[in-house]
Amino acid sequence: MGKPRTIDEFKSANAWWRTKILTEIIQSGDGVTDLLRALRDRAARPFFIIDEILKPQERFLPIFEMEEKFIFDASRSEPRTGDVDGLVALIKAKDTLPDAIVGVGGGSSMDLAKSVGICLANPKTAAEYQGYGLDMKRGLDIWVLPTLSGTGAEVTPIAVLRGPEKKLGINNNFTAPTVAVIDPGLSSGARKFNRFFTMMDCFFHHYEITRSKTSEESALLDARDGLDLAKEVLSGDLSEFSVESAVKSVMASVLGGSSTIGGRVGVSHAISYGLSNSSPHLPHSVAVTISMLACRDIYADGGWEDTVRFLEINGFPRPRARDYGIDDSHIERMTTTALGMEKLWHSHFGPDWNSRVDRAFVADIYKRIVEA
Repeated sequence: MGKPRTIDEFKSANAWWRTKILTEIIQSGDGVTDLLRALRDRAARPFFIIDEILKPQERFLPIFEMEEKFIFDASRSEPRTGDVDGLVALIKAKDTLPDAIVGVGGGSSMDLAKSVGICLANPKTAAEYQGYGLDMKRGLDIWVLPTLSGTGAEVTPIAVLRGPEKKLGINNNFTAPTVAVIDPGLSSGARKFNRFFTMMDCFFHHYEITRSKTSEESALLDARDGLDLAKEVLSGDLSEFSVESAVKSVMASVLGGSSTIGGRVGVSHAISYGLSNSSPHLPHSVAVTISMLACRDIYADGGWEDTVRFLEINGFPRPRARDYGIDDSHIERMTTTALGMEKLWHSHFGPDWNSRVDRAFVADIYKRIVEA
């Protein structure tokens, strides 16, 4: 796979993914301008969902000036099913419905936009659509402008939500964005913490998919390319924004999304869902990092060592669950949540996964986490 080094080279690069995706990708060097220009031609009444953290950045001012918008505080929590239901009700109460939902920000803002876009066309609450294979109608067109690289949410048919009982996605092809405008330069205003840990999540996606026993061949090929890119990015100091690193990051992120379509993550993601349910302020990317650090025996072929190395290169201490209010009183609930992620255990251990994975096995991982 060729590796463009500049924005101009990225804009003219051919598709670098093999898995069939449902999203049209617009490669851009001026994402806000290109997004608004394309919307003027193709959507008469867009409704914007934009991350509040982008407010100080002048380049996003044209979006914040839009009348039809919702400003989402992604730093407070990842999107909840209640957030979706409230926003769907707000939009339905308008005299004129939008014809497109536009998510601007990181994975949380994009997942909220994806959820709202499909739930506007379906009668039940968002929590009732968390899961797989549920009957849903196509909703509004969904457009996204990612401002962080790593989640892959810009192309996946998944919208991950925190629900009253579980953290789980709306898994449906109609949640895939219709259009994604990809501009590597938009992450230049992000904090090092966000750029680093979001790319760590990308690394874990690729790494676990390449170790999966259930991934399709095209997903494995995309994951291997994405793994190389993510490792290149994380092996350097991310203190300063670099165009070359940003280009690699957006390419790795798209591959993280495309490989997820035909592939599946594994143990550290299953464990991370329990952590996330116990601490609303724990970012997903940090939760997966904490999980991987507790899985040295499971991922002894590079995952654990690379995680430690990337943290050291970038000057971050190993994150601890206790810093996010998680202690041994949460172990039982976290264990129940993680055991419910059957597809992820199957992905790593194969069809006989439950001969190896039981309550004691999972609880032991969480004990190591809370004692770290």
